[in-house]
Amino acid sequence: MYGTIRRARGCFLYTSKNVRLTDLYQAGGRAILGWGSGGAVSVLKNVLERKLTGIFDTDFSPMYGAESSRLSKSVSELLGGFDDRRVFVFNSCGQWGNPAEFAEKEFGIKCVRFVPWNQDSADWREELAVLVEPPFAWDEECFVIALDRSAGFDWEKLSSRAYRIPSPLCAAYTRAIYDLIRALQERSEKDWFRYDAVLSKYWTRKGPYLIPAVPAESYRDFMLHCAECGLVVSPDYEVPSIVPFGADRGNFSKLKNNPFEW
Repeated sequence: MYGTIRRARGCFLYTSKNVRLTDLYQAGGRAILGWGSGGAVSVLKNVLERKLTGIFDTDFSPMYGAESSRLSKSVSELLGGFDDRRVFVFNSCGQWGNPAEFAEKEFGIKCVRFVPWNQDSADWREELAVLVEPPFAWDEECFVIALDRSAGFDWEKLSSRAYRIPSPLCAAYTRAIYDLIRALQERSEKDWFRYDAVLSKYWTRKGPYLIPAVPAESYRDFMLHCAECGLVVSPDYEVPSIVPFGADRGNFSKLKNNPFEW
């Protein structure tokens, strides 16, 4: 409809046909901080400049069998603890449908998925196993399993199956998680409810997350209608769209003036 994406910034996507789209999909939440927001991209480029692209151990990538790393410290802080988690990175669910199912089937671990600004969230400090998807849209298959060190997990099996994450990407993930920690303190309800007058007709909002009110059988037509209105919504009915932080009411004017009916 609009050609390829030539540039992304904040909550906007810029296409080869000179159209600016407002992104409510945000890579399923991987870009919830915004495209290019924070310092993760700069960190990625800085580590690449050091030519740290080999399989050797660095200050950025967790060493085999290491008890802690910069990544584990950032994840521990995100979950409310202080360096009390061991983290294992995986880049594929294999034959299983999602990371949580993968963790349970492959390792017998029941994980709770970390969802930022989730109003129904658990006390992460009490959870033995938490699934974290780094808020950096690079490899959408990559995820982290964060485990309490005191629990009796099969550490050897986890280590043998874990993904040896490249140093530049690991450094970017670490910075993105620290950016998320700061954003959790800065963003709140006031940043999302301002769009309710338009969005509440089509979604039920929980924090920044938009649960479709449009029937499933009409959702494809709704998705295309939103695209015509310059809005990119989640292509998966089961995956919530996200209120675009940094947008303004004018970005929804086409949808407001041309409502979707079902």
